[in-house]
Amino acid sequence: MYRKILVPFDNSEASQHALAAALDMTNGAQDATITVLSVVDSNDAIYETFKIASRMNGLMGDSLDVNAVPEPEDERAAEIARVEADIAPFVGDAQNITVDVVKGSPHDSITAYAGDGDFDCIVMGHRGMGAVRGMLGSVCYSVLHKTAVPVLVVK
Repeated sequence: MYRKILVPFDNSEASQHALAAALDMTNGAQDATITVLSVVDSNDAIYETFKIASRMNGLMGDSLDVNAVPEPEDERAAEIARVEADIAPFVGDAQNITVDVVKGSPHDSITAYAGDGDFDCIVMGHRGMGAVRGMLGSVCYSVLHKTAVPVLVVK
């Protein structure tokens, strides 16, 4: 039986099914844990780059409120809260769930997180993790080929 499960989650229907499957896998196991991982694509607007560009253009200070730009820690906390709200209908009062957020490309981040966290299994949906990814190759396919951790693909 798997005791430490990683569930990449993007709130797609496929990732919701994967979370449900992971919950079923740990049902009744007192020491089993599930980590729900949200990957924020590193191609999104980057905080430090925005600040530097704003300063270079003379926008920082007089015409731009520095406090209006969220700190990376605030963004991470907000993303964790969003994921917790998204998974709440599925997990109920389960105590064995943790949520984490990382930045990077989804397939590389999931693979690295699973390896570094010594997970027993990755449970992931067969679709999701970004619309453009479908044209370039699925995240699921990439994770399957890059990780040594067993992967359960849920439809």
